[in-house]
Parts: sequence; C-alpha cells; structure tokens
Amino acid sequence: MLRNTFVHPPDGQVAFLTASRADLLRLGALFRVAATSPHSAVHIPLPSGDQPTTFVGNARPLPLLLAREDTGLRPSHWPDLRRRMRRASTPLRVTAPAARSADRPDDVRRRADRHPARFAEHAATIVITARAELLFWIGDWLTDVGDRVAAEPHVHQHGECFLGDIVGFFDPEGTNRPMHAFCVVAVEPIFHRARWQQHQRTPVG
Repeated sequence: MLRNTFVHPPDGQVAFLTASRADLLRLGALFRVAATSPHSAVHIPLPSGDQPTTFVGNARPLPLLLAREDTGLRPSHWPDLRRRMRRASTPLRVTAPAARSADRPDDVRRRADRHPARFAEHAATIVITARAELLFWIGDWLTDVGDRVAAEPHVHQHGECFLGDIVGFFDPEGTNRPMHAFCVVAVEPIFHRARWQQHQRTPVG
C-alpha cells in the first residue's frame, strides 16, 4: 500500500502526482512490475486519510491502474475486472526488477515518440497503458527522482518540492492534446506536520 501517493487527472493539460520519497521508490518498482507481464495489471488504490496540504490543481485524486499495452486491457474493461478482483482477491508477493538508469539511448526515445503511453480516466480510475519498455522507463524515472528527494533542501524547508515533468512519455511533442505533462511533486508529511504545528504556535496579529 502506498501511503502518501495521490494522482490527480489533468487540470487543463497537466496531470499531477504527489508522493513521499518512499512512495516514489515503491511506485517506480510497481511500474516495473507492470512492465514485466503481458497478463497482469497493477492497481494502486487511494491512500486512506487526508492528503498533505499542497496545491496540485483542482482535480480530485483518483486510484491508478497500470498495464502493458499488449494485455489488451481497455479502460472500459476496468469496472468488470474490479468486481471480479474483489470477489477473488488473493495476496501476492512479487519482486520488482532492479532500477536502471533513467537515461535512455536515442533509439528507445524514438520508439517512445512513435508509441507514447496512453493516459485515460474511466470509472473514477486513472488508467495508464504503454509498451513494456516505456513502463520500465517511467518506473526508472520515478525511482531516480525518488532517490533525489532526501537531498532537496526545499522539501525540508517547505514540506514539498517540484521534481520535474514526465514529459515525453505521454505526448512527446507537447501539443494541445488532453494531457501532455505529468508534474511530480515530492510531499513529505513529516515536514508538513512540523510546519502546521509551527503555524499553530505562532500568535495571530
């Protein structure tokens, strides 16, 4: 279970992902798990409880579903799949492939340009499907930015930090399609809590 991960569908043409450092590392691993099998999908429910106070647009966060393109999974299949999953769910332990460099050779970038990931919203769920290599790449990118969080002074000072845009995965050319950028923000609840407590102690007026 990811405790501090919230994915917001596009507000305008930009979607937002907020997550703690630990969750970014887990999420990167889950993308790589989704990339390994043409017969599986990875469902990431919303965490329980309130999300940290931060601005990430007006769209409410939604659960996430990840799958390889060759599973044949369509967003419209998800409601029936979710019902069957609830009736016959069994705990499963898997080992994610190790992260690789987030840099990719030019030939991989060209393949991503020709076949970008698909980002859709259906039945109150965000569905991301892509070719295996692209899911691996997104997972490696998320792991890379997760590794950088601890060294970001802005996180320690303000409880959050913009880490970058996942641009080039969903719409390489940044055109006026429904979604062309996926902004990633690290949000560490412990620093948000400390900031809120300090605000409570500060006299007003």
